[in-house]
Amino acid sequence: MVLAVFKDGNISIGEAFLIAAIAILIVFLVLGVIIFVTWAMQKGMEKIDAATNILPREENKILSEDPNAVVAALVATMEFYRETGKDVRVVSIKRIED
Repeated sequence: MVLAVFKDGNISIGEAFLIAAIAILIVFLVLGVIIFVTWAMQKGMEKIDAATNILPREENKILSEDPNAVVAALVATMEFYRETGKDVRVVSIKRIED
């Protein structure tokens, strides 16, 4: 397409370097636009995350202390759903001593 600008199709080395430099410049400008857009979206998401601060409920503090409690809660809810077919919502988790 670039060669269509030249009538006979022959270009010098200087013109070839100019075409290559323009192509490289276009690529870097497009990359710069992509980087700017993702940076702006990240800043926007950080503001949204700061505005919607979700804290875990106090009675479910065990989930942050024991990773096995999370697995136990998931297995218990899946088993309850399999047996009854009803929707499940975990309200609280409490450890019982063995």
